[in-house]
Amino acid sequence: MYLYGSVEKNIELIDLEASPYSRFEYGIKSETTKQKYVKRLELFFDFYRIEGSTVEQKSENFLKVIKYGKNTQKLTDLIMRYMSYHLNRAQKREISRSTVRNYYKPIKLFCEMNNIVLNWKIISKGLPPAPESSNDRIPTLDEIKELIKYPDRRIKPIALTMISSGIRVGAWEWLKWKHIIPLYDEEKRHIGAKIIVYDGEPEQYFSFITPEAYISLKDWMEFREKQGEGITRESWLMRDIWNTGRIISNVKELNLKGASGLISVPKKADSNAIRQIFTRAWKIQNIRELHNQRRHEFKSTHCFRKYFETNALNSMKLLNVKILMGHDTGLEKSYYKPAEKELLQDYLRAIEFLTIQDSEMKLTKEVEELKEKSKENEYIIHGKLGEKDKQIEELIRKQEKTDLLIQSLIDSGQLKPIQKTSNK
Repeated sequence: MYLYGSVEKNIELIDLEASPYSRFEYGIKSETTKQKYVKRLELFFDFYRIEGSTVEQKSENFLKVIKYGKNTQKLTDLIMRYMSYHLNRAQKREISRSTVRNYYKPIKLFCEMNNIVLNWKIISKGLPPAPESSNDRIPTLDEIKELIKYPDRRIKPIALTMISSGIRVGAWEWLKWKHIIPLYDEEKRHIGAKIIVYDGEPEQYFSFITPEAYISLKDWMEFREKQGEGITRESWLMRDIWNTGRIISNVKELNLKGASGLISVPKKADSNAIRQIFTRAWKIQNIRELHNQRRHEFKSTHCFRKYFETNALNSMKLLNVKILMGHDTGLEKSYYKPAEKELLQDYLRAIEFLTIQDSEMKLTKEVEELKEKSKENEYIIHGKLGEKDKQIEELIRKQEKTDLLIQSLIDSGQLKPIQKTSNK
């Protein structure tokens, strides 16, 4: 059995029957997840001294040891013993209790992808409960402003894009310049951009970014072009860095960390590189403190996704926020399928809450709000003046009716006119 897979538009033939490892690998979507799962699966094999110089060989030999899962009780006991080892580590505070399940997941996936049926409910009974949603806080506006002062030109466009779109850090593995599509209103005013996430993948979806984020990305791409890089629609949004002090052709230049980088030969900055950039930036800018001496108050990059969700909900519908974050909305998705225009209109209401530095936009909005208030006050004043005018007109009409009645009584002789007397 063969499967054709696509990697950066190049067709690659994957032989799924060649090894148990290739089936395991097929079940992992994210490159970051793959690295973690492979490392932890190999730890499991090493725990039982499975022979092999590579994880592929160990995978094959492990299946031979367990006789391809025919003795399910033996395999269940092996996994439970291994998990007990990590539970003891957690009790000794070598690892956190929430980390224990991370050693369990790759084993489960490996077995499932190789058609080994086990009672995972029994195996997971002794494990700590799955962690609930993290109680990490989101960074404050001032903390983000301080972060983007860090002297790496990539920090600002990355942070503003993630904050205003809610994308995961893994999305940068796919993002190219062509995936950012500027948007304009009916009066040709720039209102932000559409961003295509995971292009060509089953998980593909779209979100939006603020005008501020789009301008920051555009400035970054133009800066690279001025430095000598040939920018096209296929250019990666984030790349390695180079010596910006001078442009040298066909000579390797040193970047900030001392590694080599060539302006004319860009290398994609993957999600791991981006995590490292932000981990370093938070630390050097002296912003993120350790919480309980073990963990930080907020995640290095995932905090931006949480920032988007928290602030977008100030003015957007919950389901629209979930859709723009690429969440699976479950049954709701069958009944609620808003058009792109409807999502955009809802998103535009949240732009002010997702804007970090654009003081001009905020000032314009404040001016518009003041104008709107001024109009409202004007309407109120005009309304009250109009009411007064109506009251005066009504009094005049009543007075005229009274005068007519008095005159008619005088004319009929029923009422004598009052004689004015003069004092001599």
